[in-house]
Amino acid sequence: MFFMSFGLSHRLGFTYGQAATQSFTVASNNFELAIAVAVATFTISSIEAFTAVIGPLMEVPVLISFVNVALWIKKRYYQPDGLPIRRKS
Repeated sequence: MFFMSFGLSHRLGFTYGQAATQSFTVASNNFELAIAVAVATFTISSIEAFTAVIGPLMEVPVLISFVNVALWIKKRYYQPDGLPIRRKS
């Protein structure tokens, strides 16, 4: 979802700041809701609730990796002022 959001944002002409914000929002959406639903549905001592809690702990390193990817995308596909580079096809 992160890459698809970045690509679509670039194609639609969003600035780098807008594209990065949208992409990170898409990549990390709703994990708090997933924890609440798992605990409410399966109780706190279930394996489902445990798994829902471990997921966000794994999410943090992935999002940190996405920061490096986003900075690479900025250098490759955006001008210094944040506007997308338009390639002729």
